[in-house]
Amino acid sequence: MSETGPVTTLREGFRGESAFSRSFRCLEVCARRLREADPQARVMVVEALARHLGAAEVVWLGYREAGFETLAANGSVLGVGTRLVPRPTVQALLRGIGEVVFRPAPATNWLLTAQQPGFEWLIPLALQGRVVGLLAVAGFPEQPPPTAEDQRMVDVLGTLLAAVTVETQGNSRLGRPASAAEQEDLSRLTARERQILSLLPRGFSNARIGISLDIAPGTVKTHVERILGKLQLDDRAQAAARAVELGLGHSGVEL
Repeated sequence: MSETGPVTTLREGFRGESAFSRSFRCLEVCARRLREADPQARVMVVEALARHLGAAEVVWLGYREAGFETLAANGSVLGVGTRLVPRPTVQALLRGIGEVVFRPAPATNWLLTAQQPGFEWLIPLALQGRVVGLLAVAGFPEQPPPTAEDQRMVDVLGTLLAAVTVETQGNSRLGRPASAAEQEDLSRLTARERQILSLLPRGFSNARIGISLDIAPGTVKTHVERILGKLQLDDRAQAAARAVELGLGHSGVEL
């Protein structure tokens, strides 16, 4: 005897209920973590979301006119505290309230660093009529898009993240103009050198940095030596400390 309509309907309903339950549990975990004062809890939020979505990369960014600041990241070379200047395509997304952008199999990433992602999903975090941050998700190569239930869950989570983003920015250096000495140091470095410098506070080896940036360890070594010379520093430890001072990295969180 073949299965007919009622059985199929029951199974579909069960699958839908299971999806809802999983999304609710993820949202519950994230909400609980967001109530904690420990900055590490923010990392746990993006880790929970990455696990739920099965995503390659999740990044939570604060936003002001001065640019982005990484508040938490999973699967990304962006260190906590790293500051970024949005590309024009992303700046357009952030005007006004901002709209969610979903880009399947993008040839060029607008923001994320995952290689050949299955999708790039950018969710503006808005509060009281203005964008205060951005949640960015990258899928693994050939990963299917998020389900409708996942999208609804992220919509709710985005409201919570927006409120925490505003609170976090009250104690952040984002938007504070760099001092003359900081501007001078930053101007000495190339974009690649600033990128490498931002990873030093996380204790990454040359090999690990090379894997993250898809360059050879020897090339990383050369860049580090140039950074030390340009900033008149003695070793990597001093460079890591200077990166934190310049707002390019954070020494307290290892992802």
